[in-house]
Amino acid sequence: MRKLVAAVLLAVALAAPSQAHALPRGTHVEVFKRGLNQVVDMAYVPRSTTLFYTEKTGAIRVIVNHRLLPTPCVTLDVVSDGERGALGLVLDPDYRTNHYLYVYFTKRSPLENRVTRFTVTNDRCRHAHPLITGIPTVAGYHNGGQLFFLGNKLFVTVGENHDPGNAQNLRTRLGKVLRYNRDGSIPRTNPILGGRRTAIWSYGHRNGFGLTAKPNTNMLYETENGPNCDDELNHIMKGRNYGWGNGYVCGTNGVGPRPVAPLKRWTPTIAPTDPWWYRGRIKRMRGSIYMGDYNTGTLRRITLNRAGTAVKSISHTYHAPSGIIDVSSGPGRWLYFATQSTIYRIVKNQ
Repeated sequence: MRKLVAAVLLAVALAAPSQAHALPRGTHVEVFKRGLNQVVDMAYVPRSTTLFYTEKTGAIRVIVNHRLLPTPCVTLDVVSDGERGALGLVLDPDYRTNHYLYVYFTKRSPLENRVTRFTVTNDRCRHAHPLITGIPTVAGYHNGGQLFFLGNKLFVTVGENHDPGNAQNLRTRLGKVLRYNRDGSIPRTNPILGGRRTAIWSYGHRNGFGLTAKPNTNMLYETENGPNCDDELNHIMKGRNYGWGNGYVCGTNGVGPRPVAPLKRWTPTIAPTDPWWYRGRIKRMRGSIYMGDYNTGTLRRITLNRAGTAVKSISHTYHAPSGIIDVSSGPGRWLYFATQSTIYRIVKNQ
């Protein structure tokens, strides 16, 4: 009987998600803020206690010194059905000087996805300045919406709006990673695709959900949600095709000219969300991408080779109670990750 009980206990232990044991020694996960409403994306003001986040239903909220301010920075008039709403946000690289905050959202009228720049004054978003407009959102799904600054250029992920044909069509911004100057103009160094220079940096994307970069380099990485197969981690390169489009076959590099294979694909799918390349206070965690997923709530550590061109290892760091939407830096330079209702962080033990 003792042997039977021991065998059952061992089986239960093996089946249970590994949590604390997967965290770096001397660290733990703590709740930073709970009881939140449909968190989508976070942005941290460096060397401060201020953290912004988007609520899918339209509000841009502010947490200062661990306190959620009662008044939003701004409440946008959005359409929030399906995967639309207030989605990505990012701070200007010179935020501490110009106080610019950029938001990707689904505007109700005219109905479109757009990027608007705000100036933050006393924790309120003022002087709305639309920078990128007219991105179609006929379908409620595959809207993309991630914003990221790299090399002082603004990168934007845009889904293919539930139409695979858009991903290979160089006459539309749908199904693309876009690259803009900070004022919304098109950089002169963007690639020439389809005989002209546009905002398109790369194409052949289904629904880019997140962007991050290797510190002190121009190496950009994107997470992408697949159909019933092939969720992806991609190394995004100038002018390249990432293979999604009509006729895609699971397990292949995809369709169109010279499609680029992902660094990693997941089948069965996990719905990878917005990642972060960690460079915070916990030395044991540095040098890797941390990525959550919506399907299982698993926080993964992804370690690349020295060149940043191949995956060396993937390990499970933590298992959250529900799907992880975003991973980011935050106050104290800890690693923060969010579900729809709760923001967590990994900190050192006291």
